[in-house]
Amino acid sequence: AIPWICETCGTQFAPTPSPPAHCPICDDERQYVGWGGQTWTTPDALAQRHAIRIADEAGVMTLVMTPGFAIQQRAFRIPDPRTPVLWECLSLVTDEAVAALRAAGGIAAIAISHPHFYAAMTAWSDALGGVPIYLHEADRAWVQHGSPRLRFWTGDRLALSDDIELLHLPGHFAGSAGLWW
Repeated sequence: AIPWICETCGTQFAPTPSPPAHCPICDDERQYVGWGGQTWTTPDALAQRHAIRIADEAGVMTLVMTPGFAIQQRAFRIPDPRTPVLWECLSLVTDEAVAALRAAGGIAAIAISHPHFYAAMTAWSDALGGVPIYLHEADRAWVQHGSPRLRFWTGDRLALSDDIELLHLPGHFAGSAGLWW
């Protein structure tokens, strides 16, 4: 079984022998499917064509796939001294990116704003030692690759540390969230 990745939105699905029939995130009216129809890739194929560029932007480690993929997701290491957070996710996980995150002090949690950034969140959690993944409960139905590390939160705010809070905000998904640091 393969954890197929949607080439349009970048979401990784739970492993199956063949690609899913469709991507619910791309079927939604807020997304699109290209003229060629739904297409899929695998983590191995993605790694052969892409890398992760890591940069420091005002003290925040930024991770971007190069060349661009799906909707050009970016991920950020929020450098809280006790609870460093990976905000958002990419579809590709590389040993180099994981090593860079560890060298910077690691990751204690992953938090994601909405389904277009779920990407390979379970693979990132696995690679980072099984850290929890925080998603707003209102977006539970959009998860395509479940994990016991998923932590669904409710309400308007969730403190991850003294300096980092997740905020439930109006957005194009019912569970859209922002990160206050």
